[in-house]
Amino acid sequence: MINQNPLPQESASIVLVENEHSCQESVQGMLSSAGYHCRLADSVNQILEYTLAGTLDLLVLGTQVCSCDEVKAIRAAMKSYLPVVVICDNIDDALLDRFEGAGIDSYITRPVNGRLLLSKIQSSLKLRRLHLHEVEQREQLQNYQQRMDIEQEVAVRIFDNVLKRHFLETDVVKSVLSPTALFNGDLLLVAKTPDDHLYLLLGDFTGHGLSASVAATPTAEVFYGMTQKGFTLPDIVREINGKLHKMLPANMFLAATAVALYPDSKTLNLITCGLPEHFLVNHADGSCKAIKSKNIPLGIQEDIELEEQNYSVSRHHYLYLLTDGVFDAENGHGECFGSERVIEAISGHPGKGLESLQSRLAEYSQGLSQKDDITIVKIICDVENVPWRDNSAQQAKRTVQALHWKNMMEFGIDTLAVVNPIPIMVNALMEIQGLQQHRQAIFLIVSELFANALDHGLLELDSAIKDTPEGFMRFYQLKEERLQSRRQGLIRFLFAHKPTRRGGQLTIKVVDSGCGFDWRQRRQELDCNSGFCGRGIKLVETLCSRLTFHGSGNRVTAVFDWQTEA
Repeated sequence: MINQNPLPQESASIVLVENEHSCQESVQGMLSSAGYHCRLADSVNQILEYTLAGTLDLLVLGTQVCSCDEVKAIRAAMKSYLPVVVICDNIDDALLDRFEGAGIDSYITRPVNGRLLLSKIQSSLKLRRLHLHEVEQREQLQNYQQRMDIEQEVAVRIFDNVLKRHFLETDVVKSVLSPTALFNGDLLLVAKTPDDHLYLLLGDFTGHGLSASVAATPTAEVFYGMTQKGFTLPDIVREINGKLHKMLPANMFLAATAVALYPDSKTLNLITCGLPEHFLVNHADGSCKAIKSKNIPLGIQEDIELEEQNYSVSRHHYLYLLTDGVFDAENGHGECFGSERVIEAISGHPGKGLESLQSRLAEYSQGLSQKDDITIVKIICDVENVPWRDNSAQQAKRTVQALHWKNMMEFGIDTLAVVNPIPIMVNALMEIQGLQQHRQAIFLIVSELFANALDHGLLELDSAIKDTPEGFMRFYQLKEERLQSRRQGLIRFLFAHKPTRRGGQLTIKVVDSGCGFDWRQRRQELDCNSGFCGRGIKLVETLCSRLTFHGSGNRVTAVFDWQTEA
């Protein structure tokens, strides 16, 4: 195989074929004196032998030695560029016609001028080196493209296996993704918590392909894992930020928006981190509110202070999340689509804003390839009907062996100010007993008992504040203030489990150090209460076989019975 590295002049291999003996000796002497490795050949077959052996860098031949077709055959056997210099008596039209199509590099007449010959050889060898360098670069580009294709295939497989596996399919979330690469830097994650809060994360990584998919994997694992365990949206975003900060290089980050829909309070919560503005459209009154980013992208700083945005919503509200590729889409004049055209498209078509925006974008760009990924997400804020409640994948049913065990957890006020213990306790129960099929019910029971102990016991908050959407937000503002200001207080949970004839029984006892609350006034029928408070106790009663408050309400016992699947 021909060595494709540029060769130094003194090591270049030249084959000389000349039927005039005196000229042959003269030329061979000139080439040898100049430092070239010059060999003689007396036939086309011998030239081909040198060619196949890979020991030929330049060919010097007399006019009577080879025909045009034979020169072509020799060059074809080389599989790389072979310079050819022809020695002739005269350079005329007949000679040029004879070798037309053979690609002769230079002609030199007899008697041969040594300096002119060496000059032509040096120029021809330089062209060969340039050609070999071009071939080498072409092969490198082909190898690079092959590696990129493999990376893209790996990226798509990672996306399908990790990101899509836990994706919650629900009619309230519609999305359109127009990638500029096989796997682009945009990702969309959707899941629901055990208490039927809908969580969504739209992100835009710097970069494409494998690098983006590798970073997307831990993001999806954190989002889905923590959502399933019932962590709050800010906790999830902080955890994603910390993980990305540890693993990403300095020039890579995730611009993202995290969204939560809370059916109980009929509110929408957003944590915006570097994506362009989003839009909350109310088709009941025709209003359109622009929601701008309040936080830096994720992965830049190790710790991040999150500013949240909250809105009261109904089924008439539609939230549109967009990546910057939508705004930056260009027409034939290089003009960007911009936010005004976005608002026009999504505001004037109730329920069809996504389709309208797609149509306007296609008409505007007229099929031109865009510089960035285009992702559009529409969320129908149907907090009255909670249509995603029944869309979750069913847990795989398996036989659970009921066991005898007890567990106690106690949290001081200093811990409660910084830690949400509900996912911790529920996950511990799942690990001990493995009641995944009953996770949602247990989560709701523990959540409500903990909320009563904290809100009404330790913090002495009145749920009546939550009678309006504005009051709901005020309630949680007061809760945060009192959590930070209180110096004493604790909540203790005692869990006890025992087997029963048909399954098992979980007893949950909660004690708080507060003054209690008037639990008798809280017992209201769920379907008779359309407000934002007062339904928790009745919900727990519905889920439990027994619920007993003691004394002033700072001690409560809940009993949850479960049965083995037939």
